[in-house]
Amino acid sequence: MSRASDALDAVHDRHESGPRLVLGIDPGPTTSGVALYDAHRRRLVWSCSDAQTTEVEAQLAERGGIHRGATGDLIRPDLVAIERVQSYGIAGGSLLRTSEEVGDLRRCCLCSGLDYVLMYRREVLRVLDVSGRGNRDTLVRERLGEMHGGSVRAAKGRKASPGPLYGIAGHAWQALAVAVAALESTR
Repeated sequence: MSRASDALDAVHDRHESGPRLVLGIDPGPTTSGVALYDAHRRRLVWSCSDAQTTEVEAQLAERGGIHRGATGDLIRPDLVAIERVQSYGIAGGSLLRTSEEVGDLRRCCLCSGLDYVLMYRREVLRVLDVSGRGNRDTLVRERLGEMHGGSVRAAKGRKASPGPLYGIAGHAWQALAVAVAALESTR
C-alpha cells in the first residue's frame, strides 16, 4: 500500500463520509494553481491560477487554512492534495525549486496539523483515467468537464448560470485535478 493511500485512509477514517473540503495545489517555483473543492456538493468553492507560492505556504503554516479571495474568509480544508514533481532525466533549476516548494508545503501542513497527500502527475492521470496522445493539460480539463457536467463548457457555465466549476482557469485546473484524484483514490 502506498503512503498516499495510507494518508487518504486515515483522513477517511476521521471523516465518516470522507473528506469534504479538499485543497488542491499545483505548485510552481513562484506561483501555484490552487483549487478548493467541495466533495459532497461536487463543485468548486474557490480557485486561483496564480497564487504566490510563499503566500499559500504562509497561510497554511500560520493560520492552518487558506483565505479565499477578497472576502478574506479563512477556510480549513479536511485534506490538502499537493502535486509532486518527478524528474525524467536531468532536472533544471525550475524543477528543483518546485520540488523545494513541495517540501515547504508539506512542512506547512505538518506544522498546522492539516492532513495532506502528495501525488505524482502520473498518479493523477491514472486515477482520472486520462490517457492518449495530445496535450495532457487539455485532456485533464476535458476529463474534469466530463465528470462535472459532460463538457468543459457545461461544467464552467456562465455568469448568469454558473456550472459546478465556474470561475476556474489556468493552473487551477491542474490543482483541481489533484484534489479530485485524491478523492477518487479513497473510493
